[in-house]
Amino acid sequence: MKKLLAVMAMTAVASAAQAATISFQYGLPLVEATTEINQTGLLNKFNVPAGTLTGASLEIFGAATTSITLTNNAAQSQNARATASVDLAWSSTLGGLDAILADDISLAFTTGAAQSYATGQSRTFGPLTDSGGFTYDLSSILASLTGAGTFDINCESLSGVNVIGGGGNVRSAQTTTAGCGARVTYTYNVAPPPPAIPEPGTLALVGLALAGIGAARRRRAA
Repeated sequence: MKKLLAVMAMTAVASAAQAATISFQYGLPLVEATTEINQTGLLNKFNVPAGTLTGASLEIFGAATTSITLTNNAAQSQNARATASVDLAWSSTLGGLDAILADDISLAFTTGAAQSYATGQSRTFGPLTDSGGFTYDLSSILASLTGAGTFDINCESLSGVNVIGGGGNVRSAQTTTAGCGARVTYTYNVAPPPPAIPEPGTLALVGLALAGIGAARRRRAA
């Protein structure tokens, strides 16, 4: 009898709901295009009929590559350096998500310490690269993420270069590419399958086993 109860207990544990995850992504690996970029990607909503959504997270990624050229247009030598930046701003038309995407991915580049430029001299720095990303908890908008279909994520760049030194006589030129990507991960409970109905032969065997156990106990008692 104890063995039979143990088997029944194991069956009950096996039929309990199990946690699982599923992910969808776009733009990964990142593919860069000439700035300024305005990219929109689509991610699947959670649509697993046999599961109950318990949590969600969104990862956004960005990368950029830039080359900077500085040219001295002054009549005398000048000392100068430059820093460049690419900001990636994010948005979505999905209810509640646009407010969560409040952080720009800010990428930065530098030509290093100031250098001397003779009259008419140019120097090119690069390609210089940078990348970054953020992860957001989407637990507050699970209802908007549940169901069939997709939702959009938009990434838009804003790039520029700033020259320090040169008295306004050092001209800059910047060539930049950038790319964006995102991944959504859903955590959910898998509904247990319906309990199996024992076949008549199995029930008969169980009945015989129980009858045998009862008979053995009666013999011992006699």
